[in-house]
Amino acid sequence: MAVYILRRLLQVVPMLLLVTFVVFLLVHAAPYDVVDSITTPQMSDETVAAIRERYGLDQPLLVQYGLWLGHVLQGDLGYSLASRHSIAEELAVRIPNTIVLVAPAYVVALVLAVVLGLLAGSRRGKLVDKVIDGLAGIGIATPSFWFALLVIYVFGYVLRWFPIIGMHAVGKQGDPLDFLAHFVMPFLVLVVAFFPELARYVRSATISQLSQDYVLVQRGFGASGGHILSRHVSRNVMLPIITQLGLALPILVTGAIVTESIFGWPGVGPYFLTATRSLDYPVILAVLLLSAVLVIIGNLIADILYVLVDPRIRIGAGS
Repeated sequence: MAVYILRRLLQVVPMLLLVTFVVFLLVHAAPYDVVDSITTPQMSDETVAAIRERYGLDQPLLVQYGLWLGHVLQGDLGYSLASRHSIAEELAVRIPNTIVLVAPAYVVALVLAVVLGLLAGSRRGKLVDKVIDGLAGIGIATPSFWFALLVIYVFGYVLRWFPIIGMHAVGKQGDPLDFLAHFVMPFLVLVVAFFPELARYVRSATISQLSQDYVLVQRGFGASGGHILSRHVSRNVMLPIITQLGLALPILVTGAIVTESIFGWPGVGPYFLTATRSLDYPVILAVLLLSAVLVIIGNLIADILYVLVDPRIRIGAGS
């Protein structure tokens, strides 16, 4: 196990270098850069050139990437070229805000998906299956930004049940009731966004398990459908769910960019979109580097959990 983990960790380095370098090339391939977003037409060419030199944008591309990489290896994510604020400090404030919103939404969506996916898969072709599968299909086909705008219009403008923008009202930071009022609408949007694919995944896994030989054996011994589903099928369905939990790790940070931006939630989403609009490449690279690291760690955690949970995989790993 230790050798496997070490080998996977060694694979992380070239992957991260490749991801960050490709993103760096794409950002610098744009017809404008961050200097264009902070200068005005009234500025002279000399002033613009001085700003470009100050930010190191007059250096060759490889030199710029090397300088950025050198700072990252020292644990320094650098400063935003647009705001001159520390990227690490900004992320330290924004990441917890994003996790507070995304984690409960994903957990609720996963629980609903497991329950309804098992129910739909065990009654394949019947009315309940068609309803659940149809709702999942509608959810997949519905853009999250459109649903967010619909939720804002109905519950924010028409009914006026919940505030529309932000995480807290002015002067009410730390008030749990005010936080919950701001939390409900983006939470609902994210649950609806996460649920459909998870439900389809669980339904498909349930149908696959019900066609296995052990189910026929249990039925031959007179076991009821409910007993087979709760004691055997559900346990085997939970194995692929572990993979989903591992892959969900990056979602905790970058899984709600659009929703956060629509609702003005002070998380990673608005910060990343603002940096993207101005081509603030240190911020873009920092967020994507963090996301890539979480993807790799999530896959590694999923593999390790698989080995720990499934004895067959443990034996294979040990041999």
